[in-house]
Amino acid sequence: MPYQVKYRPQHDYVFAEIVGEPSIDEFLAALQEIGAASVAWTQRCVVVDLRPVRREYSFTEQLRIGQAVARNFGHLEKAAAIVQAERITRVGEKAAHHSGAKEVSVFTSEADAADWIRGGA
Repeated sequence: MPYQVKYRPQHDYVFAEIVGEPSIDEFLAALQEIGAASVAWTQRCVVVDLRPVRREYSFTEQLRIGQAVARNFGHLEKAAAIVQAERITRVGEKAAHHSGAKEVSVFTSEADAADWIRGGA
């Protein structure tokens, strides 16, 4: 299913939004695309909005997503994801940490993610 990645640079981070219904392989490709693009950014943090993603991923797929976050965003200072509250499982977050990512967290709003990026709670 088609998907799109949209970017909106902010002062402290780049807001990246994945829109559509990507398969797991397409989702992993989107993370790789964001990671590759981030090498050229002046901002050293990313907030990825996953709320427009219409597909739900299995436990195993969430593990793969977390590993991909560590692999593709490891050069960044912080990486935040925004998801619907009912989709927070922390599986991908834990997999990212286990795979070497230090500053990865999941939020339900851009405001909370931005606060964390800026050193807040």
